[in-house]
Order: sequence, then structure tokens, then C-alpha cells
Amino acid sequence: MRVDYSRRAVDYDRTRADEATDREFWLRGIVEVGRVRPRERVLDLGAGTGRFANLLSATNPVVAFDASREMLQVARAKGRFECVLGDGHRLPFRADSFDVTMIVMVLHHLADYRAVLGQVARVSRRVVLTTSDMATRRLGILEEAFPTLLEVDRRRFPSIDRIVTALNDAGFANVEVEERRYVRILTPEQQLDRVRRKYLSTFDLIPPDEYERGLRFLEVELPRRYARGFEIAASFTFLGATR
Repeated sequence: MRVDYSRRAVDYDRTRADEATDREFWLRGIVEVGRVRPRERVLDLGAGTGRFANLLSATNPVVAFDASREMLQVARAKGRFECVLGDGHRLPFRADSFDVTMIVMVLHHLADYRAVLGQVARVSRRVVLTTSDMATRRLGILEEAFPTLLEVDRRRFPSIDRIVTALNDAGFANVEVEERRYVRILTPEQQLDRVRRKYLSTFDLIPPDEYERGLRFLEVELPRRYARGFEIAASFTFLGATR
């Protein structure tokens, strides 16, 4: 199941990016679990608009790699790092070009994540990736609004055990798995704006009529139930490994 990001590029950061959260949650987890040291060469695979490449480029040489030309156009405007367009199943880099590859919430978009991890093992000595554990994920009011959302995502996201096995099969060892708690508070209108702009890629994969019904439901229920603030609380899994 593929999502077309060409239409999302312009608004992508508006619905996803929050510099404080990106820096204190995502980047901190990447650096700590991936043991990324200053000046190490980093490949950001599935870099999108370059949110994390941009932050990390303050201390490290980073290459932002993505399959979407439109997303990379946004990334290039942020500067300070190289951007490369291509297919992760055939990375256009020499062996051991990088010290570490980071893969942030990307595996579920890949046609064959095992093959991509094999490519990563060829070009990079270490890897750090993030994902969502569908065995424990809960969406609260979004599950009420969009009944098939979790079902679709459970088909998309590989399990943690399968990711660990795929890393081992690719030649990585000493796989470290760490759950990190994510909390963010938004106003109901901020969350509604994110839903209208389909901040979850899965919104493109559920039936259109379900999406429209769910949006109308949230337009009524979010302000009614969460007038004092809508809390997004979730756990994300960080995995680090060495070849």
C-alpha cells in the first residue's frame, strides 16, 4: 500500500513538524539509541522534508535520501546538507560510505524493508530506526472516528520481532530495542487541522467515506471533549544495531 507524498510536500511540515518535539524527542532518541557522535557521516533514509537531517547537520555531515522529488525540494530549501533522490532498495552509494543510517518512521512505506536493510548494511556500519509497535498502539478518539485505521496500520507496520530478525539477517548484531514515551498537547482546532490535512498517511488508505464521516465526528467531539487541550500520548520504538 503506497502513499503519494508529492501532494503532501508543501504542507507536510505544517502537520508533522514541531521543532521542540523533533529535537527533544526524535533527535535525542536517534542520537542516544544510535550512539551518533559528532562529525560521523549520517545517511537519513526516507528523509522526507529533511526535518531530522537539518537538525543533525549542525553537528554531522548528513545526506538526506528520499524517493519523492517534491519532498526533497522542501528539504533542499533548509540547506546545510546534501539531498539525493533515489530508491532505498538500490542505494547509490559505495560500501561503508556512512558511519550510521537513520530511518525514522519509514519501514512501513517500503515495498521490501528486508531488502532495504540489506542495502543499509552494505553502505553503513550502524543503523538506528524508529517505528510504532502495532501490538500495543492505541489511538483513543481516532479509533472511534476511523474504525479501520488501526486494522490498516497493522497490515503495514512490521512487528518489532520481525524487524529485529531482519536486522540480524542483514548482518547487524547487538540490536538494542527501546520504547520511548511521546506526549504532546494541542488545541482541538490544531488537531482538527492536522486531520483535515491528513497528517497520518493511513488516512489515504482507508475508505474515503469513512474518512469524511470520521472528520465530521471529530469536528463535533474534539471541542466538546477536549476543550482544555487534546493530549497525544503514544510510545514509539527505537532500534539500534551495529554491523
